[in-house]
Amino acid sequence: MYVQMNCVIVDADNTNREELAAFLVRFGALPVAQFATIEPLAGILGRPDGPLLAIVNLDPNPADSLKKIAPLPRQFPAVNFFLMSQTVDPNLLMEAMHLGIKEFIPLPMSEEKFTTALERVAQVNGMGKRAKIIHVIPTIGGCGSTTIACNVAAALSPMGKTVLIDMDLIRGGAASFFDIRCRYTIADVMDAAEKLDKQLLDNALTIHKKSGVAILSRPDLPEDTQRVNQSGLVRLLNMLSRTFDYVVIDSLMSIAPMYASMLQGADVNLLVMQLNVPSAKNAERFVGALRRMGVESAKICTVVNRYVRKGNDIEPQEIERSLGIKVAWNIPNDFKNTIASINFGEPVVIRAPKSEIAQSLVQLAGLVGAKGSQGSIAA
Repeated sequence: MYVQMNCVIVDADNTNREELAAFLVRFGALPVAQFATIEPLAGILGRPDGPLLAIVNLDPNPADSLKKIAPLPRQFPAVNFFLMSQTVDPNLLMEAMHLGIKEFIPLPMSEEKFTTALERVAQVNGMGKRAKIIHVIPTIGGCGSTTIACNVAAALSPMGKTVLIDMDLIRGGAASFFDIRCRYTIADVMDAAEKLDKQLLDNALTIHKKSGVAILSRPDLPEDTQRVNQSGLVRLLNMLSRTFDYVVIDSLMSIAPMYASMLQGADVNLLVMQLNVPSAKNAERFVGALRRMGVESAKICTVVNRYVRKGNDIEPQEIERSLGIKVAWNIPNDFKNTIASINFGEPVVIRAPKSEIAQSLVQLAGLVGAKGSQGSIAA
């Protein structure tokens, strides 16, 4: 079940309110109200579905504003109060602590410190980030990255709540790999990104009954891909990361801003390649770009698809020397089972679970799905 971190903003400056609201949206919180003065605050906090977080800028009169706030923390003990001010006076801070204020944010605001404070509130209320984000990227067309993304998602589903997002916005076929038709697509979610709530999120995701994987498909019309934007995607992924254990993204090889957000925020960037020269060259170029972007080598996982032990392909050791990283996994070539699973719309890990390729894909899911450090998507 999706739980929304609703919040209310009080700030005399309209521009400040709008900027803070935009920041909270990127974090995955939902500003349900904005006020210029403190007086209306008690009314909204008293509602049965009132906000969990109240953020109040005490300026321009911090002492007077603090007096108006004084009774509210005891009146609404379930609400987390964040106070902000350019005045960092010891007496003001002590009084705020005495009132039970959770956080005092000096202005100008440090986004890093503010995000950390928000994350503390989310963790305490069971809304902390928990998903492991696995970003699957092809190094060449037809290398089987969608097959791997869909099967990894299906294999992860018994281990934890899993969502699969199709970010190959023009050619993507993740939904057809599960033989489902999605009522809504990622473009529809973008239209309501700032108002995305539990009901809309539940409606947008289509559940594959046999695997339990939740799927968000690519737009039906190619022109609708223009509705998908970075800010909406960042918000969506941050929200999903608080709801699911695993977020699997079937993606593209791109460093455009929208895809760069995923590259930098993913726990695992899984590069799918084949042992041929075009794929190897693309992998080398892209790994170089990831390093220049500051993506850690520990977050880059290279997987060879359609591996044949005694073939005419490039040796995996040559790839490792070229990339400077180990090949993490080899998936055996099994055209018969793979094409059957695609045509029947059922992941091979479900359709032919005892096959060598299915067992290899399950082991790969275990490798990339092992919980460790977890990332977040940032704009």
